Amino acid sequence: MKIIKIFKSLLVTSLILTTLKANNNLLESQPEIIFNFEKLVKSQKNLALQVEFNKAVLLLSKKEYKESIKIFEKTVSIIEIPSFLNMGIAYYKLNSIDKAVIYLNKIYENKSNVQSNTFSYMSACYYLYEISKDEKYLETIIKVSRKFKNLSEHSKRMLADTYIILKKYEEALTVLDSMDYAMDLKKALIYLKLNNHIKADIYLKKAKEVAVNSKTLEHITWFMIYSDLKSNNLEQLFENLDNLNEIKSTFKSNLELPLEIYFNKNKFTPKQYLESLISFSDDRKIDFMFYFAPFIFSDLQEVIYDSSKGFIFNSEDNIQNLEEMVEYNSKFLEIVKEDPIIRVIKLEKLIKKDTKSYVYYNLALSYTQINDFYNAYKYFNKAYKLNPGNKLYAVMTLITAKKIDSKVKDKEYMESIIKSKNGLYNYFGKELYKYFLNPEYKTEVEALNYKDTIFFKAIDYLKVLDAKEDIQNHTLFSEYKKDPLIYLMRLVHRKKDESDLSYYSRLQDNVPLKFNNNFLEGPLIITKYYIDMLKALGLFSKADLKIDGKKSPSYLKTKVLRDLHFNASDESIKTLEYLQKEYNLEDKYTMYLMVASLLESGRYNDASIQISLIKALLNDKESSFLTGVQLIQDLKIISAKEYIKEPFIDSLIDFKLVGFDEYLESL
Repeated sequence: MKIIKIFKSLLVTSLILTTLKANNNLLESQPEIIFNFEKLVKSQKNLALQVEFNKAVLLLSKKEYKESIKIFEKTVSIIEIPSFLNMGIAYYKLNSIDKAVIYLNKIYENKSNVQSNTFSYMSACYYLYEISKDEKYLETIIKVSRKFKNLSEHSKRMLADTYIILKKYEEALTVLDSMDYAMDLKKALIYLKLNNHIKADIYLKKAKEVAVNSKTLEHITWFMIYSDLKSNNLEQLFENLDNLNEIKSTFKSNLELPLEIYFNKNKFTPKQYLESLISFSDDRKIDFMFYFAPFIFSDLQEVIYDSSKGFIFNSEDNIQNLEEMVEYNSKFLEIVKEDPIIRVIKLEKLIKKDTKSYVYYNLALSYTQINDFYNAYKYFNKAYKLNPGNKLYAVMTLITAKKIDSKVKDKEYMESIIKSKNGLYNYFGKELYKYFLNPEYKTEVEALNYKDTIFFKAIDYLKVLDAKEDIQNHTLFSEYKKDPLIYLMRLVHRKKDESDLSYYSRLQDNVPLKFNNNFLEGPLIITKYYIDMLKALGLFSKADLKIDGKKSPSYLKTKVLRDLHFNASDESIKTLEYLQKEYNLEDKYTMYLMVASLLESGRYNDASIQISLIKALLNDKESSFLTGVQLIQDLKIISAKEYIKEPFIDSLIDFKLVGFDEYLESL
């Protein structure tokens, strides 16, 4: 009767310790041995040692490591492997690494323990990895786990932790979903790592409902805000910021897990990069349109328009005007062959007091191809004001204004011009207006001779793409194969009935990795498309992004990007400083490259100043968002909400919680 009472006491103790273990993520072993009562109870001594073993595990959980070791040295006679494991763990916690390795190896080197003491064997591997960082121990855990279908909850948890350390988050989730424990917070953070913010939010809310620890509740609130920022869920973000504002006087999670902006080498998954190449974002559609838009370097209509203001064709002024047009056309034909950045500089030098509208238009279009949409808007607007009857000038002005989020005073008047029956470039004006600005607008203007132009075919390609129709035989692909952008687009396009294996193999075999000069300089849309393709296929590190001896400014921008990705941010800063000094570049892309470079170099304050400069010069909404993120970190919640007005879209800059991975591994 006395023995039965002792057994019941032991059973209660074991259950208490099991709960303690689940809550504190201890890998200590106080295992299923307790339930093998018949094997253990050979004497009162053995039973007493079992009680002592449980006491030692409790001491271990209380961080009383030396006292626990003394007891484990006694219990090793009847509970050998679990005692060895816990002694190894205790010495590890005491930073007595040599002794820890001795006891852990007693388990690891005896392969019979795989079968008879599975949990202890896996635990020994786990701690040997913690000591050595040798991934062979983690691989062993995975191999062992595959041999046993009925793993204990502790073993499953350890297996999930192993997958987390190895960054195999899908596998970790599979294991966690098979467990009896809810583990909602752990699942939520894994979904954050996988950029699945919908699932992350579901599990964060579940974790919040059951959390009783105030510190854990704080952390969950902080993770919710982080998820909202990453997913651009601004409505929910403001709700969670209001919740944070109510408890910010005691809030500490921002200090334990600081929110920082940083340069993210791979902001998106390979699948997301590939999808962006196939289904264009609004920004890429605009870049695409500007890439194929026509330069105007022989515009007799300009002379006709001037004649309506009293211009006489046979006057000396008219003859001089025609001579100037011929001279400009001759110069432009040479300039248009230049590097896009040099092209902008040379075209700017052609600006004079009585400059014609098409000169401003060509300059504006050149600015779009280096992603300087603020100057593009300025010069498109000048072209329009000089020739308000030109619908192409008007619609380009409105599109760039939308791109930079700028209000146009006479927008309604410009729209009325575009919608009117008369005017230059009637077809393109109406088509671009409908596609980029007002999808509800109905136009039935015939393209006529414009059908033969690459610009017509580019616009038609966007329409076919949006309609999700087959583009394999589109005329843009068949007639302009040698264009570098079209070459890449044709390569990415998936052929009918092409299997996944065939598709990815074809891409990897055919994407140029060495003879790729056409993609490293020129209009920025080409370089961006090429870089995204390399990232989609996991080939960025294998591509040769160097052109020996090349100093063109557009190539130097590619070099900056390469240096950023290969831990040479100080070099990228030097190159950017040279570009800004030599070519006076103040475009958004260049300035964000500088932000990324400064962040990568650890110059956080300088990066913040650069963000403020972007805000001041360009009134950029992304820079406002980044300022808002910094204010959230400082718990200046009301001010932060004033800055965060629009979703954040940038391929270089991202946010992170410092210590996120370590926190996830500790759960």
